[in-house]
Amino acid sequence: MTYSEIWHRIATSYDDGEARAIARILIEELFGLSYTDIVCGATEQLSADDTLRLDTAVRRIEQGEPLQHVLGYADFCGNRFCVNGSVLIPRPETEWLVDEGAKLMDGCIASDETQHKAPHSPKRILDIGTGSGCIAISLKLRLGDAYVEAWDISEEALRTAQDNADALKAEVVFRKRDALRADNTAAPWDLIVSNPPYICDSERTAMDDNVLLHEPHTALFVPDDDPLRFYRAIARYALLTLNIGGSLLFECNTRYAEATGTMLRDMGFEEVTVSDDCFNLPRFVRGSSPSQPSPSGRA
Repeated sequence: MTYSEIWHRIATSYDDGEARAIARILIEELFGLSYTDIVCGATEQLSADDTLRLDTAVRRIEQGEPLQHVLGYADFCGNRFCVNGSVLIPRPETEWLVDEGAKLMDGCIASDETQHKAPHSPKRILDIGTGSGCIAISLKLRLGDAYVEAWDISEEALRTAQDNADALKAEVVFRKRDALRADNTAAPWDLIVSNPPYICDSERTAMDDNVLLHEPHTALFVPDDDPLRFYRAIARYALLTLNIGGSLLFECNTRYAEATGTMLRDMGFEEVTVSDDCFNLPRFVRGSSPSQPSPSGRA
């Protein structure tokens, strides 16, 4: 098969530019060929076994399977994470949560040192709705001695996340927990981060089949009449369990980022900000825990 034949087959499901890019990445990743090799006809020199392997991969993409599932992994924060039908494929824009979370925790440590406080205890970080574990694992790798815990309601997702943590040698504690029914029995957190389900049911019709048919709906969708249900539940939990000065970070549906920020302000969070993603769309919301202890007595 020539490169032109490959991307033209993929173009039945994608526009021409995206089809070319997918074909190039697929060939590069499967066979270690450079783009120069590809355009110079290297795919026509593949062995019969490799040609069959390539044809099988292209056929899967033609049938709507995401490239990351065909390859078996996705890149995120400089590392590769195993992905499958039980977890969302990590998106580049989500790296903001890791960058911002690490910056906040580094700032807390630096502040303690500047004020000559006693040696800091490891920062405690919680990732709610961890999926592949990409956020929790990336934060652990970035922050070293932080205690990082991650929750998900899906046992299959937790197995994938644990496999990723093992492969990347990241010590993360994974627990099966429902974000909508979290109690406040955990020790206080310094950072709670979450990229929960946020796509409204009515938005399904505008989504591509490679997402609808191959990524878990429980990690994607919320009812039209309650788009902030996960944000509200997680924010209530955060009010009870964040240390004073601790932070809450959300990734949001761009339609509801401002509403999420307003909700946090109304609940008593301080320093609430809404930030754009790499596409200049409002995507992320940050809030700090109130400067006074919550009514539960948790600091």
